[in-house]
Amino acid sequence: MPIATVNPNEIKVTHSVRPDVNREFLTIDCPNGWDDVKKLTKKVLTFEGRKFTFASWNSDYNYASFVRLLDRNPSIATIS
Repeated sequence: MPIATVNPNEIKVTHSVRPDVNREFLTIDCPNGWDDVKKLTKKVLTFEGRKFTFASWNSDYNYASFVRLLDRNPSIATIS
């Protein structure tokens, strides 16, 4: 029988690029509304080696957006 495992540190995202504003975005569905979003707001997401930070929450469509400038990663500090 095939076995699948849950990857607790991975989430499904939609990636988009907006060269006209020098940014790329990750969009994450948040079906439980703000309860889902508040778990993400202080997180940094790494996508294909690039880091994205929280940008906004759309309560009409229940999704969160993360952003990164096309020419560099955002300024991020490590908590130790």
